[in-house]
Amino acid sequence: MRDEEAAVELWYPALKRSFEYVVASTSFLPVIAYYLHKIEEWGFVFQRCKVCGKDFLARSRHNELCSDKCRKKQAVEAKREFDERAKGDRLEQLYEAAYYYWYNRLRKLRREKAANPEKTAAMGEAFKAFRKEAVKRKWQVKRGEMKLTDFSSWLIAEQNEVDRLMDA
Repeated sequence: MRDEEAAVELWYPALKRSFEYVVASTSFLPVIAYYLHKIEEWGFVFQRCKVCGKDFLARSRHNELCSDKCRKKQAVEAKREFDERAKGDRLEQLYEAAYYYWYNRLRKLRREKAANPEKTAAMGEAFKAFRKEAVKRKWQVKRGEMKLTDFSSWLIAEQNEVDRLMDA
């Protein structure tokens, strides 16, 4: 850059705000150079969003998504891919069916007009315990420590348990 291109003026308002104004008289190059330096100073990096392909400033190289909209798109896509992979997996089908059986019963309890808070709390705790145990047993099946039929039988027994809790 030539000297006449390097003219940059910084203005800070008199008020106690953190705004700054940059004025360049003959070229935008000094403004671009100034803000590239500031971006580096602040620790930001340029990234390309892996969902929409837009360039954006990120706080680190680990940020690969530019917005909440792209995060939601990626989550939906990941769920769809998981569902496709799990479609033929009997273990995942059994687990998901039992999970939603419990989940829907709990939701029904919460939505009832004459909701019983103690019963709902007890059901919520039982659901947490079920999820924890179900995930543990699912991993046992995957590692070959438990048979799929035993897991299926346990899930049916747990569905009977949730029915008992609903009627109590």
